[in-house]
Amino acid sequence: MRFMPIREGLSLTHYAVSVEHRFQMSPQRVYNLIIDMDEHRRILPRQFESLEVLEGGRGDGTVFRLTMNVMGNRTALVMTLKELEPGRIVQEQDGNAGITTTWELIPESDDCCILRLTSRFPDKPGFSGWVERLATSSMIRSIYKRELENMERYLSTGSAAK
Repeated sequence: MRFMPIREGLSLTHYAVSVEHRFQMSPQRVYNLIIDMDEHRRILPRQFESLEVLEGGRGDGTVFRLTMNVMGNRTALVMTLKELEPGRIVQEQDGNAGITTTWELIPESDDCCILRLTSRFPDKPGFSGWVERLATSSMIRSIYKRELENMERYLSTGSAAK
């Protein structure tokens, strides 16, 4: 497995953390795992304590609560899933927290694709915001790499390590 580094994006109000992974399998299989919460919860790294479906469960309009525990800091997000481009781009957003995650599939052939996973977080001002951005970017990138490795393993073997 090979991960390709992505330049971190910055704006006046948000910063972005991205990772990419090439999958040697059908883009549709990868996409289905992203939009099906019953399947998706199986590939979440250990920092994700739970994924509770509140509405729907598969595809556009699904609402779910995602609870994370990173270094003892527990956070719960209520995400709404939108299929911006069905089969290619999925967005999960918690409007209250100002966090948006985008899954972008870039098909290379019928049995190969690149998946780009990008999250945008609110940017806090000042030195403490800069320190938080550095620490968060590194931790989130590591967690997302694990999630994409879990996706690869799950789609190849049917099981995934946490």
